[in-house]
Amino acid sequence: MRTPLQLWMLLCLATGGSARALDGSLLRDSAGSEGHRCSELAAPWLESSEPPRDGAAGLRLRLRPWAPGASRGAVFPGKSLFSFVRRVYHCCQRGGGCRSLKGLQGRRRGDSDVEFLLTGEIYSMTVVRAELHLQLSNPHHLEVRPSLPAMAKRNLPTRYNLGSRDNSVDLRVDLLFLFQNLQEAAGLEGGGGHGLVHIRQDPSRRHVLGKQSSERAVEDPAADVWRELGLALNCSLNGDEVSCQTSGVHLLHAPFIALYYA
Repeated sequence: MRTPLQLWMLLCLATGGSARALDGSLLRDSAGSEGHRCSELAAPWLESSEPPRDGAAGLRLRLRPWAPGASRGAVFPGKSLFSFVRRVYHCCQRGGGCRSLKGLQGRRRGDSDVEFLLTGEIYSMTVVRAELHLQLSNPHHLEVRPSLPAMAKRNLPTRYNLGSRDNSVDLRVDLLFLFQNLQEAAGLEGGGGHGLVHIRQDPSRRHVLGKQSSERAVEDPAADVWRELGLALNCSLNGDEVSCQTSGVHLLHAPFIALYYA
């Protein structure tokens, strides 16, 4: 069993090609009872098979490997990510279950795009749970349900959890399938092997991708290897469909992704 000292939660920052660890002193939470908040961390997923509706608010998530030498700008963790990591660490100290966690801070690109940069270690770690975290304004206290079009097209439900507070909603969406697919696309089996970024730096492994056109895309430092995923938000009030966009439902902060790994 991991002790709080053995549990170390790294926040992955894509800044100049290096990953930095946050100092442990920043993770010490104030004393107090937060048992209900700790139980929320292990709450079972809710499921929605509802497809995106007219008037649904839309987001586009873009995930791509960090490219050495590219000038992308730094991505620093926001307050929401800091708060979440402190919460997980505090719950571990209280005996609420200790898990290894990596946080990926998103960066907003315009009104509806959010970008995440992935370092090479993401492709080789054994991810057991992946959550997209969004904090949304909800001034009219609507019922907000996410819908992943990629899942709806395959007749699969979108798994999520909701937490309401005042005039906002904390939404978590299950993205485990996405990271499993990313690892498979990088030629991984069973969580081992070389990921896209590693292949980019190791020409001797070019045969892993199989096709010459794919090899060129990975080897070229200027080529962007994009992974895109749409997310729609459906809203209703007392069972009646309403428009999220005209009802004040929007992002309050740039989202982040929490990766739990073994």
